[in-house]
Amino acid sequence: MLTTKQEKVLNSITEFIARYWKSPTIEELKNILEQKSKRWVVQYLESLEKKGFITRGRGFRSIRLGNWVGFQQMLSIPLLGYANAWRPLVNAEEENMWVLPVSKSIIKGDASDYFMLKIEWTSMNKYQVNWKTIENWSYILINKKDNNPNLSWTKEAYLFMVNDSATVKIPKKEGNNLYLLPKSNDTYHQPIVLSEDDTVSVWWKIVDVYNFDTLEDDD
Repeated sequence: MLTTKQEKVLNSITEFIARYWKSPTIEELKNILEQKSKRWVVQYLESLEKKGFITRGRGFRSIRLGNWVGFQQMLSIPLLGYANAWRPLVNAEEENMWVLPVSKSIIKGDASDYFMLKIEWTSMNKYQVNWKTIENWSYILINKKDNNPNLSWTKEAYLFMVNDSATVKIPKKEGNNLYLLPKSNDTYHQPIVLSEDDTVSVWWKIVDVYNFDTLEDDD
């Protein structure tokens, strides 16, 4: 059994690994847990290790979850294919490529309400979700329950279907036109202007983004 504080430390480690695909440093854990002392963190790591919830090596990022802990703390979220962060040219097909383990502390509600897509191109690389940008090859987490934006004023990015193809943009409605706006430092990305004759369905809000394909080993 874990104490409340031990469980908080374990959940913080689990969520960090799920978000960044590497373990936190003691300094990072100290900041996440809002503690003044690294020794406080070390004491709790020692307690978790004695109880078999984690193991620690000698490296800079050496905390590892116990096998059964990882199973208990993770949910399997399906990766269904690709979406464009350029023009809507990639067909949106549920390929169900594989599943990604995501911490239960990230998923709010039923795991079946979520899925992931992999992003191609750079038209949204200045848009941030939880202080992380949507880059080429980012993975985006979609909540299927969050699908009712106010197109007249929202500044949030959504996954759209445009003539049976998927794209990620910020919507703006004006008269009979719908604009799908990029947010990029690449100037060749321009808004997509759509009319009532285009088949456009608003899909779902992007609730998180992961860039683990671009992480470099900084041990």
